[in-house]
Amino acid sequence: MAKIQIDLSREEDTIVEVYKLVHALNTKQEAIKKMIRYFEAEIKPKRLNNKDYFQV
Repeated sequence: MAKIQIDLSREEDTIVEVYKLVHALNTKQEAIKKMIRYFEAEIKPKRLNNKDYFQV
């Protein structure tokens, strides 16, 4: 489990609030947890090149 603290702009906060209301959720945290399922993330190392990172 990871905890992430984010600062939402007024517009972003409104979007999360609307999503929460439309889906009958209790908290914005629940709304954000459901919203992130629609995105795909790719994680790459910053300070290692691909050769070193993927070497077995």
